[in-house]
Amino acid sequence: MNWGKKIVVSLAVFMSGIIGAGIYMVSHNADTLEEEDYYEKGLNYDDTYNRKSNVIRDHAEPVIRAVNDTLYIDFPHPQNKGKLVFKRPSDSHLDISLPFATASTGYRLPIQSFQKGRWSLEIQWEGNAVPYIFEKHIFL
Repeated sequence: MNWGKKIVVSLAVFMSGIIGAGIYMVSHNADTLEEEDYYEKGLNYDDTYNRKSNVIRDHAEPVIRAVNDTLYIDFPHPQNKGKLVFKRPSDSHLDISLPFATASTGYRLPIQSFQKGRWSLEIQWEGNAVPYIFEKHIFL
């Protein structure tokens, strides 16, 4: 095989690889945004910032522990009500939002149905009529 044929074959293999990668990327929707409504959330970030500041100011950071198939969340104050938002960075179809309410300082959640791996947990709650937001990455 002379050098001209080698160049043509090399270009054909390279072009086939590029076309194959393009077809793969178009057919798989894995490059989506983490948040679909990021613009609206950006406009309302002042509220989120104030809620996060309330956690720091009031020393209200909850303690989160995953033991066996149960997630334990311990709040510094009793009487909390809000929602838990579990976000899976690798697959947004697995995202879950669960309401919760506590009479004491502790809350338990069974997590055996959750896929193992990294999750982003956002806790939005009100305690003593003060709104809070706390975010933490956890491994289940």
